[in-house]
Amino acid sequence: MKKTVLLVDDEINVLNSFRRNLRNQVNIDLANGPHEALEKMSSCSYAVVISDMQMPEMNGLELLQIVRERYPDTVRMMFTGNADQKTAVDAVNLGDVYRFINKPCSPQDLLVYIESALRQHELIVAEKVLLNKTLKGVINVLVEVLSLTSPEISEHNSRVQNHMQQLARIIGLKKHWSFEPMVQLSQLGFIIFPESTLRNLNEGQLLTEEDRQVFAQHPCLAYDLIKKIPRMNSIAQTILYQEKGFNGDGSPYDEVKGKDLPLGSRMLKVVCDYVKFERSSHSALEAIKSLENQQELYDPALLKAFKKTLSFEAHTFKVDIAMLNKSMIIEEEIYTNRDQLIARRGQRVTDTLMNIIHHCYENKAVTGEITVSIFEEPEVDENHND
Repeated sequence: MKKTVLLVDDEINVLNSFRRNLRNQVNIDLANGPHEALEKMSSCSYAVVISDMQMPEMNGLELLQIVRERYPDTVRMMFTGNADQKTAVDAVNLGDVYRFINKPCSPQDLLVYIESALRQHELIVAEKVLLNKTLKGVINVLVEVLSLTSPEISEHNSRVQNHMQQLARIIGLKKHWSFEPMVQLSQLGFIIFPESTLRNLNEGQLLTEEDRQVFAQHPCLAYDLIKKIPRMNSIAQTILYQEKGFNGDGSPYDEVKGKDLPLGSRMLKVVCDYVKFERSSHSALEAIKSLENQQELYDPALLKAFKKTLSFEAHTFKVDIAMLNKSMIIEEEIYTNRDQLIARRGQRVTDTLMNIIHHCYENKAVTGEITVSIFEEPEVDENHND
């Protein structure tokens, strides 16, 4: 199916002329002004929008700014007979305009511009598929392998992910593809921990100087691994700064501090420290007191928001072990009839874990009900800037 192009102009005769000349070569829809264009875009998906610059009530730049915010995948082009430098700069910076089209423009020239814009739209969609499906699938496999080889890391990751989701929700973060992989991979550096360090971490204690030195290296190791993956540099940078205090204390030892730290790093600092303190004290209240005792390390707004998330208790309930699904978190350890541990408390249910449990169930190695909880996924903003 051909992608549809929307032409916007307050001169309807100009629009009809283009559609009449190009109707056999490209799907064209018309909007007689910006308000009609926005109304049409609310109910129809357009690959390309081409707007005239000079229109009453709302000019083309103002229209394309709105299109950029609401429909970021739509390629934007502008007709203009006033190609001065300020118009060009504003159009690129504010409307992210792909190309200018000087008026008058012949139908043949317009077709060349449209074909170029349609190819650009295909690239945008292809990249989105790569990020949302291919890359996400690879990350999920990596995380599942990590959880199977080290249940201690899996349990810690689950706690971090749950708290990060709640924090994202309460601060009003909206959907962005990078949030979930950032959280999933934030503890990847734990793979360097010897078994003794993992055991101590699981108990909330880093007892030896060796433990503390190894722990301090984990963000840097995760950064070195993740930055090698295309399109993951910003995620790697966020993970690198997760142990850096809001006041500038901690690794990496540079001048970055306060709001210059990535938002995800500031969120991870609060959440990961809370999880560590909670394990140590076995009390949410004591863990919060520990955060408050060193509150200079945390973004004040995020610390305040995080405290509110702790009033959200997960709804726990019993479910037959054969009915587990990926929306659930296991709230008690699962053992086989021979006392072999197959899932720890706090683990998120994955396809791989379900296959293992179902295999054990079919062979009557596990039976009965299990306590689980469900957390809703957060809405996270694709254009959130902080």
